[in-house]
Amino acid sequence: MKTIETIATITPTKELKIQLPEDLPAGTFKVVVVIDETSVVSSEQPETVETPVSFLELAGDLIGSLEGLPPDLSTNKNYMAGFGES
Repeated sequence: MKTIETIATITPTKELKIQLPEDLPAGTFKVVVVIDETSVVSSEQPETVETPVSFLELAGDLIGSLEGLPPDLSTNKNYMAGFGES
């Protein structure tokens, strides 16, 4: 008796597809299938890799949306007077 743990896919047409190890010889075997529903692997949701996003990309649509402010606070030193002082 040999125990094989692998991932199986059940198709909409109720076919069972599994990947068998290379060292398994060809032939006819008695097979017992146990389905562990607690560890379902979904092929419909591929792994997503999140790419880092800068603050500028996130808030880009807000730039210039406030009225009455200078385009850049560094253009007039009076706007930054006292900043960072305790």
